Amino acid sequence: MPQNEIKFIPHTPAFLKQIFARKGIALNKRFGQNFLIDQNTLISIPDIAELNESDVVLEIGTGTGGLTRLLAERSRHVFTVEVDRKLFELSSDILKLYKNVTLVNADILKTKHELNPDVLSLVDNWRKEHNQAYIKVVSNLPYNISTPVIVNLLESGMPISMMVLMLQKEITERMAAIPGTREYGILSIITQLFSEVEIVKTLSPSVFWPRPEVYSAIVKVVVQKDKYFSRITDYSLFKKIIYAIFTSRRKTLLNSLEQLKLPNVTRERMKNIIEDMQLGERIRGEDLSLEQLIRLSEAIGTLITN
Repeated sequence: MPQNEIKFIPHTPAFLKQIFARKGIALNKRFGQNFLIDQNTLISIPDIAELNESDVVLEIGTGTGGLTRLLAERSRHVFTVEVDRKLFELSSDILKLYKNVTLVNADILKTKHELNPDVLSLVDNWRKEHNQAYIKVVSNLPYNISTPVIVNLLESGMPISMMVLMLQKEITERMAAIPGTREYGILSIITQLFSEVEIVKTLSPSVFWPRPEVYSAIVKVVVQKDKYFSRITDYSLFKKIIYAIFTSRRKTLLNSLEQLKLPNVTRERMKNIIEDMQLGERIRGEDLSLEQLIRLSEAIGTLITN
């Protein structure tokens, strides 16, 4: 890997404006493009991700390659995905000396509910060919796609050991939220079902250019599927239950579940399950912990199959 005397493109607004003008790059709001211009924050990210020379990294949003270079200097290989064609061309030129970087011009999402299969295949084939057990995801993730990307990555089956993400602060608070709070919802449950979540650092809008209108945060997601996810017999049923609860969160748990109209699950039988779990009749689903939601799902699954 090259040991350049200058390790970074100077990520100042003036420089970025200059190079974008020279390359004919116009920022696209649709892509949620906000570039990290605080070098101390940038330098800290590989440390937060605990990168070492045996790690393989998937980066979503190459941008101008400032973070990519740091990741490449600390890891075995970096796959970096950039949807903007002009930025892809710019970063390809900047990163051309890095032999352990694979650049991909693509959208990480095929649809809202599915990751791009071409990107997954590229990473998976390399991983198998090079006997790589796990990967890490590190990204300044565009806010407009953050929730579907996080959920799809966790559900994808990719062997991810850790994710370090820069996100809108509100999203990180939802990921780490506890039952009974306004922030607690589907994203909280799915994230915590698969992982341990730690909000590492809050970031002011001033560390980005263009400045976003909201605060951001760095979140560390350590994947631990054995803790909760491995205990779920029917994940499809579990998701139906949490979606029913949180798309009608002002209803009681009993009324939320009744609208699912599941086979063999009458209102009376559902009421019995809630009583067996020692929950009050008027309890709302948004007050249930992850542990309670798993128990509820397993009990309902038993009713359906018997």
